[in-house]
Amino acid sequence: MKLRSIAFVLVPALAIALASAARAQSGAYVTFNAQQFTQDGIYANPGVHTNVDRPWLYGPGYGIYYNVTHLPKLGALKTGPFLVGIDGRGETLRLSEYGSQLDRQDGLFSLRLATKNQFLGTSPYIQGGFGIGHTRIPFAAHYSNNFIYQFSLGADRKIKSHLDWRIVEASAGSLASYTTGTGPNPSNYMVTLSTGIVYRLR
Repeated sequence: MKLRSIAFVLVPALAIALASAARAQSGAYVTFNAQQFTQDGIYANPGVHTNVDRPWLYGPGYGIYYNVTHLPKLGALKTGPFLVGIDGRGETLRLSEYGSQLDRQDGLFSLRLATKNQFLGTSPYIQGGFGIGHTRIPFAAHYSNNFIYQFSLGADRKIKSHLDWRIVEASAGSLASYTTGTGPNPSNYMVTLSTGIVYRLR
């Protein structure tokens, strides 16, 4: 199945699922993302990097999270100073290069661990998950869908009663080798930095 935007499938589906849960523990966010996409064996003429290229891609990220505080028939979830949750997100990244365009769209589902109490005026969190990466390299005629995993560390700071500033989130992950590369066994590693706004439904 070809998907023009993995995010448009993942995020609304997760939002519908969370709508049946208590809104008090959920939030939605929009971010600006910058991603260094390290590509091994992708280009026929990559210049000084031999068979490795490391372009920076830019674009929006969007998602929703939900902190799980109760389990059905088991009552309150006791996690000490932490909140355990889930996160569903997407991102759309672009870069014009070599007279063509590199297009990337990711959709990920993650487990999330955040602090209940603020630390230095912020609410830190970590998360890790997996999903589908939707990629079209320059001059390719079609997209490739591949497994992706990612680990993230970030911090939110309260602005108003329902608004947080996502000061920074740093992520590292990998996209499985795909068949649109020009070199042997292309592999892809990603480092992403983002900042944005969170609307807490509480």
